[in-house]
Amino acid sequence: MTEQERINYEELYRKVWEAQTKKDRADNPQLASRATHKNCTNKINGQMGGRPKNEASNLKLTKEAEMVDRMLKRSMTLKAIAEIMGISPKKASTIKRKYDLPRGENNGEEIEQSGKSLEV
Repeated sequence: MTEQERINYEELYRKVWEAQTKKDRADNPQLASRATHKNCTNKINGQMGGRPKNEASNLKLTKEAEMVDRMLKRSMTLKAIAEIMGISPKKASTIKRKYDLPRGENNGEEIEQSGKSLEV
């Protein structure tokens, strides 16, 4: 198959596929994408609905969440944090996501300062 034949074949295939998709949607309206619904909040609250970000940042941190926050600010990995705290990496990830960690204004400043002092 030459390059031109391949291009023609792909164009024909695309047209036939689009026509079949239109026909299928006309026959069965439930095949329409979920994103086309007017009341869809997926764009606002994340891919599958989830909690809005501003609500997560208003949650009061538990002792575990405070520890995870401090360690994340020191650029530690979730695996290392979980090992130190004696919890699973999945739980550390859940805490990070639930409380929108790391929090705070000086997020990452500590690392930048230590890096600058090493260079001098």
